[in-house]
Amino acid sequence: MYLYTRVMESRVLYGNFSVTSIDRSIVRRPSPVARRSSTLAHRARRARTIMSAASIARRVAHRASRALASVPCRACASTAVDDALARHETVVGIEIHARLATRSKLFSGAPSAYGGGANERVAPFDAALPGTLPVLNAGAVALAIKLGLALKGEVQLKSSFDRKHYFYADLPHGYQITQQRAPIVRGGEVVVVDAGKTRAGGEGGDGGLRIGIERVQLEMDTGKSQAIDGADGSVNGTLIDLNRAGQALVEIVSEPDIRSGEDTAACVESLQRMLRYLNVSDANMEEGSLRCDVNVSVRTADERARGVYGERVEIKNLNSLRSIVRAVKHEAKRHVDVIENGGKVERETRTFDANTGKTIVLRSKESLLDYRFTPEPDLPPLVLTAADVEAVANRMPELPNDAYQRLVDHGVSPSTASIIIAFPSTLKYYDVAMEHCGDAKPADVANFVANEIIGAARKDAGASHKEPLATLPLAASSRRIGHLLGKVAEGALSGRMAKQVLESLMNSDERALSEIIGDVCGGSQISNDDELKSICQAVVNDKPEEVALLRSGKNKLMSALVGEVMKRTQGRANPKEVSKTIQDIIAKLG
Repeated sequence: MYLYTRVMESRVLYGNFSVTSIDRSIVRRPSPVARRSSTLAHRARRARTIMSAASIARRVAHRASRALASVPCRACASTAVDDALARHETVVGIEIHARLATRSKLFSGAPSAYGGGANERVAPFDAALPGTLPVLNAGAVALAIKLGLALKGEVQLKSSFDRKHYFYADLPHGYQITQQRAPIVRGGEVVVVDAGKTRAGGEGGDGGLRIGIERVQLEMDTGKSQAIDGADGSVNGTLIDLNRAGQALVEIVSEPDIRSGEDTAACVESLQRMLRYLNVSDANMEEGSLRCDVNVSVRTADERARGVYGERVEIKNLNSLRSIVRAVKHEAKRHVDVIENGGKVERETRTFDANTGKTIVLRSKESLLDYRFTPEPDLPPLVLTAADVEAVANRMPELPNDAYQRLVDHGVSPSTASIIIAFPSTLKYYDVAMEHCGDAKPADVANFVANEIIGAARKDAGASHKEPLATLPLAASSRRIGHLLGKVAEGALSGRMAKQVLESLMNSDERALSEIIGDVCGGSQISNDDELKSICQAVVNDKPEEVALLRSGKNKLMSALVGEVMKRTQGRANPKEVSKTIQDIIAKLG
């Protein structure tokens, strides 16, 4: 005689969760001799020992209910987390480092262009060779003044430089020259006026999100370190590239006025546009010419009422708008979890891992005393005059927020206006097209540029963070597109025909527009009333069943009749005129 184990598995659903119960029933089997001697008796004994399906179901249900009693409800846990987050306010401040669009570095004559071979653009001062002294780049000063004026900040007529001491392998001097005590610009604000990027409690009088600016300061950049991987994947050393060392940076420090990850990204995007419009920086985050650090903390409603802020954590070097949103959300949730579990948030510097969506500790946060700020002895104070500031103010271009408002005032939708003003080149393209479009409406031109031109350019050149119209063929110039849209406004072309012509232009077809229209579209849009009426009459005569159904109330059949006319005219008819003409013909049938 021997025993065996019968394993029965059943899955029980409860709400959104499932529990698997394993039922092990010990069943006594008869001996081989007994089985051979009486098959019928063996079957009877086996039937009695194996539990019925109903019994199994009852046991499984009982065990499942006991298991569920000890399993935490994820929905309840999620609700608890949401409640905890709702009890805390997220507070964010940003620090943006933008590489200035100067030909040379901040304190040396070495070129500051991006890329190139390692250590090809390094002056003696950049490498901290003994006896070398800094010479301030006047062009960098002018760009900082321009940015301060655009931010509506107060340009300081007297500012100074300091040494910020810390030791990295890619910082040859052992200190960074910055403006800690007396920055070149104090105060100002960023206004986000794009569609859908406002929040309750943070709007200005015009409905835009307003974020205060604490300071704008000049400073020099560090070099770049590159780890050398060994054969086993471990770090086998570090290479130093000083091409970036000493490049001119402007640091923009905001007030802690931001309350969400989305608002943080919107603020950075608005500053990015402003830097590009001013030609202060190309502000390409992917190339490192714009780097963003965020300081995140949380506080309760009581702390807010008392004007108290929680302990903040800095997240370094976020290189995309999406990463900014994700990092702020994750860090705020981490702070709430720590506080709700009775812990204390430590001041520290962290980095964001885009793969895991989590932040990782880099080091404990240094205090101002740790940096041992001292006045820069080799640079005198920077003294400006009111005339210097006025000279820069007289050369200020149109800012993106002003351009946005101008487009909206002309009837362009907010979403389309946001696309047009994303880059200075796209706005200029639109403006030039408007100058040559005849009677075309601004909204129609803007829609064509935003949807067709930019869309075709991105598709042709592939996805790129750079200006989408940078590689646009000369054949699709803004002047020619303006003329094309002028013909649409005149009724000589339909919107569909204009798109067909655009395909040829994007393929670098530099022939005259009239020749392209004749070749691609078979000629201009049919504008002769008699010719269009004749074609519509023929379609009505050839489609008696559709006409009868249309007259009985099946209005959707009108699109079929219009489609037939468009087919016979090879798309050269105006759909609106076709529909009107068919309606007139049917109305006369009686």
